[in-house]
Amino acid sequence: HYSTPEEQHRLFEAQIELATETSLPLVIHSREADDETAAALAGFDGTVVLHCFSSAGLLPAALERGYYVSFAGNVTYPKAAELRKAAARVPADRILAETDSPYLAPQPLRGRPNEPAHVIHTVAALAEARSEDTDELAAQIDANATAAFGL
Repeated sequence: HYSTPEEQHRLFEAQIELATETSLPLVIHSREADDETAAALAGFDGTVVLHCFSSAGLLPAALERGYYVSFAGNVTYPKAAELRKAAARVPADRILAETDSPYLAPQPLRGRPNEPAHVIHTVAALAEARSEDTDELAAQIDANATAAFGL
């Protein structure tokens, strides 16, 4: 049931084209494909959200291009120090938080199905990594989501 790299690339290009045609945000989950993702997005001028971000290798291109970077519950895991360092580098107006429900429940709830109510744990971990107030970061993330998705 897995697609070949060629098929994935073809479908990715089609998704980019569709986002261009509709002027809708392009939501990307890139895993182990930093260079390929950055190259494919090089000519795209629309809004990009890097969903369930986990790749420090893609961060320089994301920051340079003004992408939104969204973090899920895995940022709360004890072994996710590098991911928290990456979160600290994302500009305040480009950071997002998500649950990736029902997966990646935050550390206090790990092993259980994730749900939207659990995102506060992710926001708290991001705030700690960024040395920011949790409520202020939550408000910033809300504003960012509104801007990113045109809500």
